[in-house]
Amino acid sequence: MSDSKNAKGRKKPRSVMADDSQWHLIARRARAAGMSISQFVIERALEPARPPVETDSLPVAVQRGAAVDLRTLALAERLRFETADAHAAWRRLVEEAEASVAADEAQR
Repeated sequence: MSDSKNAKGRKKPRSVMADDSQWHLIARRARAAGMSISQFVIERALEPARPPVETDSLPVAVQRGAAVDLRTLALAERLRFETADAHAAWRRLVEEAEASVAADEAQR
C-alpha cells in the first residue's frame, strides 16, 4: 500500500486525551448529533472558525448607530436651548449628566 493511498483513503486510529467528564460530555453531544464520537470530534474540529460571540455588548454596528442617534438628539436639544436663549440651563443639564455618568463609572 502506498503512502499517498494511506494518507488520502484509509483511516487510522488516533488517540485523544480527555478526563472522564470531558469524554462523557463529548459522547453525549455526539449521540445527540446522531454521530459516532470520531465523526463528532472530526467534524467539530474541522468546522470553519466562527467569529467570537459578543456576549457582553451589542454588535459594533448597533453601538455606532446608537451613538449617532444619541449625539443627534443631544445636538437637537442644544439647538433648541440656544434658540430659546437658555444657554445656562443647557450647561447645567450637561454638568448634571457628566456627574451622573462619573458616578456610574465610579460604582463599576
